[in-house]
Amino acid sequence: MKPLFKTILLGGALLATACQGIKTPEQSKLFEPFVDPESGVVSYVLKYGAPDDNRQSIYFTSKSMTNDGRFLVFWYTEGNEKKPGGAGPRHQMLADLKTDKVYDMGLETMTPFVEINQDYMVYGDTKRGFFRRNFTDPLNEIKLCDVPAELQAIGDVRRLATHLTLTSDRKRAFLDTEIRTAEGQNRYIQGMLDLETGAWDQWNETEWNCDHGQVNPADDSLAMVAWENAWSGLGKEYMDSTGLYPRMWLMRKGEKTMIPAKTINFASHEIWDDDGKGFSWCGHGYMVDEHCVYHHDLATGEEEVWAAVPGARHNSCSPDNKYVVTDQAPETWWRGGKWRVAFYNRETGKYVWLYSTREPLMPQDNQSRLHPDPHPHFVMNGKYVVSTANNADGHMDVFVTPVAQMIEMTK
Repeated sequence: MKPLFKTILLGGALLATACQGIKTPEQSKLFEPFVDPESGVVSYVLKYGAPDDNRQSIYFTSKSMTNDGRFLVFWYTEGNEKKPGGAGPRHQMLADLKTDKVYDMGLETMTPFVEINQDYMVYGDTKRGFFRRNFTDPLNEIKLCDVPAELQAIGDVRRLATHLTLTSDRKRAFLDTEIRTAEGQNRYIQGMLDLETGAWDQWNETEWNCDHGQVNPADDSLAMVAWENAWSGLGKEYMDSTGLYPRMWLMRKGEKTMIPAKTINFASHEIWDDDGKGFSWCGHGYMVDEHCVYHHDLATGEEEVWAAVPGARHNSCSPDNKYVVTDQAPETWWRGGKWRVAFYNRETGKYVWLYSTREPLMPQDNQSRLHPDPHPHFVMNGKYVVSTANNADGHMDVFVTPVAQMIEMTK
């Protein structure tokens, strides 16, 4: 097996040399500018494939762009869902802003972990195991380890991780598995997988669908997980007995603690701060009228509103936690409905639409199967925001939006 990890030390001069020749989205021929007609915010739209095809950013808990600005990971689907034949299988792609080339890395398996400082990604496949792609050699798939035998012995492994996260040394992966037994039962088992040795360390097993797992960026012994669809079944029983909506949990080996959304008693799409000192989530109006981005401080347990944006669905905070981006379904939500994305300045309490309302990608009676939510997130140490923008003619685009202009607009 090839070695997985290599220490790379870059001094200032060497780093500057390494970055020479890397174009910004403003300079690269892979992008073209788009000015939002309402807000005036300028974004750069990734050009690849036919106009009808779909280009999407990856799930917001993994950064789509490396810190050196050279590589952008995105999903690509050939075809238009509104037209005969529909859309084909989704491919994981890589855009290289130094060479202005785009590489097809094959079919999507699950949301990868993108190592933003050393320019590679790690991903898993329920049948084949775990792999690495170095972005300077993106078509070379490097096998890391198999799916743990302990999990395969239980039954059909249907999910390894909702979106993969790695420990700070990048040697282990946190898994929130779903396994179907021969008796037709679903088991939900969480733990750590050593990517170098394949050793499995089980943390817990839940009777409920435990997903959206994320290891803390600064504490490898702590993960955050979600009780999916907690408004029905066992989740409703929990609510009826406690009065609390049990979405958010902190997990260590052998223990788990529910974190209530104290103000709104509803939460979705939680995400760690980059420094691991807390996490944010969206309370988007389940049985209540208040809709905001909230934040939980690990040290104090305090919760507060971090972005007063109505109808927030997914959010991301800048590395310094001064700014928040969030998407919003301005009307009834469905897969492929109307979307817009806001940039919120926590220092001033003002926000601007990164892009204003986009008309539905697909009608409500024929919803998209491509998970077309915008999923905005900060990249390159907060210099840009990457998001997905749908178009009423049935295709999606990747937007890369410079942050400096939006800070100026929200002063």
